[in-house]
Amino acid sequence: MNNQYQEKIFSIGSGIKSFVKLNIVLFLIVLMFFINYFAWNDDSKVSIFIFIIFAEPFIILYSTINCFKPYEKIKKIEFDKEQPKEWIALSIVIIFLSLFSLIFLGANIPYPSTIIFLILMTNFMVALYSVFFHPVAIGFYEANVYSEKSTVFDYIFKYIAIFFSGINYYVQITLLKLPLFINKLIAIVFVLLLLWQAFGVIGLFE
Repeated sequence: MNNQYQEKIFSIGSGIKSFVKLNIVLFLIVLMFFINYFAWNDDSKVSIFIFIIFAEPFIILYSTINCFKPYEKIKKIEFDKEQPKEWIALSIVIIFLSLFSLIFLGANIPYPSTIIFLILMTNFMVALYSVFFHPVAIGFYEANVYSEKSTVFDYIFKYIAIFFSGINYYVQITLLKLPLFINKLIAIVFVLLLLWQAFGVIGLFE
């Protein structure tokens, strides 16, 4: 049974699932921008269109890669609804994320779009680090997210890792399926895409 499972090296279903999930995330991001609709400028509709157009090719590429070797399952993020420490940590991180993102109000980005900008920039920095230290970046995320938790601080670090480097993690873990040269090439493209999208957020409200 296990051998039959591993022999399945291509699955269109895995690619479709990735495509749908990523487009849902993209939709939620764009929805966040619409919350700040009254802060848009005359060219904001074009900026939204460009933001989506630049994201879609990478989503398609990521989903295509995920069609291969679907037996390399990515661990699911567990949420214990009955664990008070989990709820407390999540609330603390969301509040921290919101407050910290307010530093970008000076760049004319309104809240809550500041949160999107912060997540893009932190993932950009981790993605840049991952180009040179791929295993370390992956290991750091997994150690904080998937290790056993016992204190509120453990859960806080879990959600900080998810928000600040989660996008990068899922891309990097998928790129492990590829030869080193192609892996690094796409990783560099991903770094540039995150930076471009972050500046796109600025252009949306500038």
